[in-house]
Amino acid sequence: MIRVKVFPPYGCDRSALDERSWMEVEEGSTVWDVLKIIRLSPLKAKLLLMSVNGERASPSQKLKDGDVIGFIAPVSGG
Repeated sequence: MIRVKVFPPYGCDRSALDERSWMEVEEGSTVWDVLKIIRLSPLKAKLLLMSVNGERASPSQKLKDGDVIGFIAPVSGG
């Protein structure tokens, strides 16, 4: 098992995350595996940019222990 930190977008299932947003996944897991766990719909996933450790990532990217996964809306207002 490895631990990754996830900052899921609004509306996702956070039940697999601890109080500091860490979760355990199997070694060899990908970003896509995390998307399934947090129940991010494939349509919503296509609309968001994903990052691992601050760098753009694809859903097929393999994760390592300590990785930080984030999501960014490509267009947002303020």
